[in-house]
Amino acid sequence: MILFIILWYIFIALIPGIFWVWFYRREDKKNPEPRNLIIKVFLWGMAITVPTIAFEFAADFFVPFTTSEKFYIIVLASLFIIAPIEEYFKYLVIKKKVYPNPAFDEPLDGVIYGVVAGLGFASLENILVIFSEGQNAIILRFATATLMHAVTSGIVGYYLGIAKFIKQKDKEKSLISQGLIIAILLHGLYNIIVSIQTVFTLILTVLFLFVMYLILASKIQEAKKAKI
Repeated sequence: MILFIILWYIFIALIPGIFWVWFYRREDKKNPEPRNLIIKVFLWGMAITVPTIAFEFAADFFVPFTTSEKFYIIVLASLFIIAPIEEYFKYLVIKKKVYPNPAFDEPLDGVIYGVVAGLGFASLENILVIFSEGQNAIILRFATATLMHAVTSGIVGYYLGIAKFIKQKDKEKSLISQGLIIAILLHGLYNIIVSIQTVFTLILTVLFLFVMYLILASKIQEAKKAKI
């Protein structure tokens, strides 16, 4: 019985990530990425969650922020600790595991692999959340934190995709840095919004996620039009 509950919780926790992988993978119908590589990136995204959490715990030990109710601490931690650590580790999955791969052969691939890495990361987070807060927590995370991780990593992936195929190779590092900065800023702002305990929090979160979704959608269209 206990084993069944554990497996059920894991299954429920993975549903949001699997759905968004399917949703965004449709954007690359002409030249779809190898399924086995998609699975590997997803699993690497899950695996990278472990050292990410370790770094965040270490940061919290030296600069306590998880238990703080001071708004300025929440803002600083969101923008300069949590978002940078998480976005950098998700970026490493794309850069180290697929960037050199021959299957990464067009700018749009960066978005797809970025989204998948982010969803792998979010899926392990979902598993941890469901065991601590129950299966009802996944309903909200389906369209909030899970989507947020997909979008921010997808944006990083977009800039990686453009950087890989740009003719002016001296701009490669600046493009990647630009993608990371945008992702960190969006991630940090999302964390700040969800930390505000008011009657408008849910509305603000939904509106901000919609804006994020539109940003990634525009990047996808730009990647499709990019000439290599």
